[in-house]
Amino acid sequence: MPDKSKTDALAFGHLALKYGYITLEQLQECVNQQDKDKAAGAGRKLGEMLVEKGYLSRGQVIEIFRHQSSAGRQTHLENYEILAKIGRGAMGAVYKARQLSLNRIVALKILPPKLALNKNYISRFLREARVAAKLNHENIIYVIDVGESKGVYYFAMEYVEGKTVAKLLEEAGVLPEPQVIEIALQVAKALDQAYSYGIIHRDIKPANIMITTQDEILKLCDFGLAKELDLRSSVTTHGTVAGTPFYISPEQIKGEEVDTRSDIYSLGATMYHLATGELPFPGNSAPIVMVKQLHERPAPPRTKNPKISRALDGIIMKCLEKNPSKRFQAPAELLNSLTTLSDPSKRKSKSGHSHHRHVSGKHPRPKPPRRHRRRF
Repeated sequence: MPDKSKTDALAFGHLALKYGYITLEQLQECVNQQDKDKAAGAGRKLGEMLVEKGYLSRGQVIEIFRHQSSAGRQTHLENYEILAKIGRGAMGAVYKARQLSLNRIVALKILPPKLALNKNYISRFLREARVAAKLNHENIIYVIDVGESKGVYYFAMEYVEGKTVAKLLEEAGVLPEPQVIEIALQVAKALDQAYSYGIIHRDIKPANIMITTQDEILKLCDFGLAKELDLRSSVTTHGTVAGTPFYISPEQIKGEEVDTRSDIYSLGATMYHLATGELPFPGNSAPIVMVKQLHERPAPPRTKNPKISRALDGIIMKCLEKNPSKRFQAPAELLNSLTTLSDPSKRKSKSGHSHHRHVSGKHPRPKPPRRHRRRF
């Protein structure tokens, strides 16, 4: 459970900083001292410490408390009423909220007070919103609004009622091949849209893929680690790792420049996990997993699940090539292979019957006309 007193202290400090009462150095000094005192079994409130050091006046403390009281501890942010916490992304917590002006439910991503003390994190958080706002596609969660309210930075997104593919995998253990193909198809479409804008996601994994309850459309979410290919500087420091170890590409681990082929690798690792119920590179710690990602070749999926077709096995293994030049070179190329594999007229089961698309775990349905939206 998060330390509520620490969260409240950081919120207090952020307001003092926003009002210009103190400097960032003064705040960091007191926060560090507060941590030391707590470790020693003692503890003082941040406001008291700032007053003792002469950084804040009593009147300024009262003014900050008044602001916090009127904010209702952030149950409202200007045009939004926060209803419940629903998750956490790479750059902050995500809440279910009501947009008051339009009386609609949205997902509200909020930058934590601790990170909001750092201008670099603020810039990165707002940049995530701008990147996601560029993308308009049915397989990508879209951004509605971005702003700052009472010292809190936020952006509002489409609210998706449904479950993650990670949850689907947890419930099923292993997904049938048509289901794996359909998930991969829709993620590839999302990546193709992002690629057309020069954007790579850098954190493709089952937990970042949602399936809507109402119409069973897949939604790619959490662009917190996304990068625009034409930026002069990366959002991460050279040599650091951005992504999730179990699905990350070798070039990301090395801290090298990455492109859309890195997302294709992560999608390959995701397909492997869905089709076999096992990770391509299991391990008890991130360093062990990353060493395997760099130096080991994964066992072919068919050795883990003989029901997988040779064609899907080959697609997954091509996605997981260590050398990016040996993978599919663009999402559209992967999309073409997956589309061919999913076409009932070109792919027959062992019994000679065509496979129908079946992704949500419900009864299979005939493939809709090509011009219609693809559904699970």
